[in-house]
Amino acid sequence: MFFSRFSYFFILFFVVNIPAYSSKSSSEFTNEYSVEMLTEKDGFVSSKIYSIIQDNQGLLWFGTAENGIMRYDGRKVTLFEFDRMNSNGLTHNDAGNLMIDRKGRIWVGTWGGGANLYEPKTGKFQLFIKDPLRTDSLSSNRIQSLFHDQEGSIWLGSYDKGLNRYLGDNSFAHIDVETSGLSHNRIWDIEDNDNDSLWIATSFGLNLYDKNKQTFSHFLPAPDNPTPTDANQIRSILKTSKNKLYVGTQQGPFVFDKQTSLFTQLKTVDDQYLGQVNSMIEDQEGHIWFVSSKGLFRQSNSGSLIEKFDLEYNHGLRIVFEDSSRTIWVTSETHGIYKIVPHRKFKSINSPELTAPNGITVDANGDLLIVSSSSQLYKWHVTSQKLEILSTPIFSDENGFGENQLLEKPIIFADGEHVLWVAQDDGLAKFNLKTKQIEIVEYPKSDPNYKEFREVRALSTDKYGNLWVGTYKNGVYRYDPLTKTFTHLDDSFGLSHPEVLKIFKDSEQNIWVGTGYGLNLWEEENQRFIRFTSDNNQIDSLLGNIVQDIYQARNGKIWIATQKGLNLYLPKTKSFKPFSRKNGLHTSLIRGIADDKNGNLWLTTNKGISTLNPSSGKVTNFDSYNGLLGLNYYANSLITGGNETLFTSSSRGIEFFNTLDVETNNNEFNVVLTGFNKMGQSVKLEQPYSYVSDIKLSYIDYFFSFEFSVLDFISPRKNQYAYKLEGYDDNWIDIGNQNVVSFTNLDGGSYKFLVKATNSSGKWSEKLLSINLTISPRPWKAWWAYGLYVVVAILVIFTFIYFRTRLQHAEIFRQKQFVLALEEQVAQKTISLNTQASDLIAANKQLQVLTYKDGLTGLYNRRYFDKKLTIEINRHDRQKQPLSLIIADIDHFKLFNDFYGHQQGDSCLKQVAQCICTSAARMTDANCRYGGEEFAIILPNTSIEQSTIIAERLCLAIENMQIPHEKSETNSFVTLTLGVVTIPAGEKTSVDSIVLSADKALYIGKLNGRNRATRAD
Repeated sequence: MFFSRFSYFFILFFVVNIPAYSSKSSSEFTNEYSVEMLTEKDGFVSSKIYSIIQDNQGLLWFGTAENGIMRYDGRKVTLFEFDRMNSNGLTHNDAGNLMIDRKGRIWVGTWGGGANLYEPKTGKFQLFIKDPLRTDSLSSNRIQSLFHDQEGSIWLGSYDKGLNRYLGDNSFAHIDVETSGLSHNRIWDIEDNDNDSLWIATSFGLNLYDKNKQTFSHFLPAPDNPTPTDANQIRSILKTSKNKLYVGTQQGPFVFDKQTSLFTQLKTVDDQYLGQVNSMIEDQEGHIWFVSSKGLFRQSNSGSLIEKFDLEYNHGLRIVFEDSSRTIWVTSETHGIYKIVPHRKFKSINSPELTAPNGITVDANGDLLIVSSSSQLYKWHVTSQKLEILSTPIFSDENGFGENQLLEKPIIFADGEHVLWVAQDDGLAKFNLKTKQIEIVEYPKSDPNYKEFREVRALSTDKYGNLWVGTYKNGVYRYDPLTKTFTHLDDSFGLSHPEVLKIFKDSEQNIWVGTGYGLNLWEEENQRFIRFTSDNNQIDSLLGNIVQDIYQARNGKIWIATQKGLNLYLPKTKSFKPFSRKNGLHTSLIRGIADDKNGNLWLTTNKGISTLNPSSGKVTNFDSYNGLLGLNYYANSLITGGNETLFTSSSRGIEFFNTLDVETNNNEFNVVLTGFNKMGQSVKLEQPYSYVSDIKLSYIDYFFSFEFSVLDFISPRKNQYAYKLEGYDDNWIDIGNQNVVSFTNLDGGSYKFLVKATNSSGKWSEKLLSINLTISPRPWKAWWAYGLYVVVAILVIFTFIYFRTRLQHAEIFRQKQFVLALEEQVAQKTISLNTQASDLIAANKQLQVLTYKDGLTGLYNRRYFDKKLTIEINRHDRQKQPLSLIIADIDHFKLFNDFYGHQQGDSCLKQVAQCICTSAARMTDANCRYGGEEFAIILPNTSIEQSTIIAERLCLAIENMQIPHEKSETNSFVTLTLGVVTIPAGEKTSVDSIVLSADKALYIGKLNGRNRATRAD
């Protein structure tokens, strides 16, 4: 046997098999995370990924088996591949092994091209290969593993030539079977034991290498197996934060006890092996993750429980990795990359009895009371999180109800400490929580309209103890428990709509009724309802008419949720303050309302859950990436229970979360440059984009763009960006999720380009992308050019004066005696003629200005527009250049004039004209007032992309001027709708054709909501 060659003493190790059991189902465990698959559509050209690392800036690197290295910035993938013409590039496309050392450098182990060392700040690779002529070169060109130990040494494990230690200056020390006692020359993994020793995973056992003595100790999980197979082939090692050692083998994971030298094999709950382990990690919470041939598994940080994480594809998994934001990445060789985001705050009550739809409320102790779709009552104890059955089905066959009864959503209302009112369709019952007795309440069949008492949607009680019952189509019924009589309150009592969705009693005992068309407040004295409905002509009216929920916060304020947003009731004026998507809400449809002890409002919607701080206006939106199990919820089904626990009801069942535990992502991530284009073409800079801090451009490069990304991978589509260019505009410009900014025709000088971004929770980071931008001035505008202009002008003036003076003196001397009188007369005539000529020239200039200039705005007028457009069309045909035209219209300007007066209207036109001149400022551009509130911009030699940028920038600039426009139906400020058309080079057009195309684009923009730039092409 192999081990007979060495004089070391070995201990026989006993393998202990201990199954690890899980107390919860795999699906429940999986619900603690959200999963997204990234594929070739996201830029990942290869799914054969054998390692993942995250560099010091936060970029993710993926080592592949066939396509080199992929770098991911959250928005796009950059590929590093072998290029024969690049001496500083990657040496082989099979580059599956990556490691980042403590200096931030990236080591690459290839399968045939040796090792590479990548310096992120220079973007260059250094090559290490096996050289047959050098004994201190790399031992093999196939590198299986890489490691940076505690003492700072770099170790490289090979496929078949043992271990290498990097000595610096392209030199390596070799450790292999033949010379050092290593149990096998294939090195799968390396890990620190302490400062003086390393754990080495080989194809034949686990090795402990003493660096000082240069000796090995060998450990076999299967000592009776003399071959490098099965459990003896150790593919990975993991030393945890608790100094626990895991080894991954072909037959699953083992825990190795360094004190007893025992291997403990881990199994699943059904006593099955996990299969071949390919990768293991410990996450930031102490959970151990295994990727094996049978799928993804996690061992809890609280014990030895192993749970399987169900993925869509459980086979072919290769690597597991956790990034700095606690996101788990798992690669599948055949399908792509799984991104697994943890969220442990939102949970569900998992019980087969609670089939949706369910009605919910809370009792006096804060425990949840539930009526299921089968009309059975339950109590969910918040503290113990256990479900208690309170009753059998209430609306059952035994009680005279049919099966159709159970198709409707049940309603439940707690009346005091011991009484529950329950309704479902036409069934109404009173349940005593203390005695568990059920009392069925029947609407009298003697009433000719008794069949209208059905489809109950809401319950509440008034200060007299009467029960108010809201129905879907027939208004409100008031039930007196003492007399057992009903009173029907319909439109004859002032009810705004027969569809009742919510009945609510506030702290002052007022009854509010929310309907399908407005809100109603019951006046007890007059026995009538006061109506509140939406009115587009009144900004303080109710926003939306379909009332979803009514809620009174702990501070006494009353909030109303509708299909169009959230409303705060203002009792002094009996009006409302609206909150909508303009205030940052994720959607307009608000389903339910609750508040927490910090004064924040919690809102369920059709797109998730949002929180609103009414004081600061801050909104935080939660979706599946934050752990929500779904996005849509039932109306008025958000309830506050004990311990600040919120419960929701939806088609998925009942879910809950604690407002104190819901954490937003407060991590700050770097914003890095990921691309730079000049004149529409990508430009390679002196450093990799993410390390660039200075860019210098020539005045010839009049069009350029920056691309950037915030390295928050949780939900890149939620990250928001804002930028500013100091030296041009010191204001931050929000651009939403767009991560590209373009500039055109900047003057020469120094600028600073700054970008900030939010993380996935909407928090703006203090980390900024900062780039110093220097643009060389045009030669004719350089300082020395202006100096030359001054010198030349002085010389011309001096020469002119000198020669003019000499000529005048000579003339005077020759004719002084006999032409004095005539000279005086001629001089007078000359002065007169000069004056007349000057007046005529001035008059002609003034006439020309009046002919082509608009007197109010200073822009060119319609006459000049017609003339100039004809000239530019001819030039377009002659020079084969693109020609663009923008026609813009101030939105709702007539309403602006009517409301503010014509003087303010004129001022608005002037400000818009000035903004147009600033946005389209090339010498070749023609900014015209087309008529009334319409403007036209002729853009010669301007492409589709450039004209779109100019139009969108102008649209945003007009809105950012924030000229108030209360009567606008589009925005609270003056906005502009623009129609853009570009005639490509070589394409024929005419004045009527191009103007008609721009007008059509303008018309489409107005139809689509205004305040936008719309293209005709």
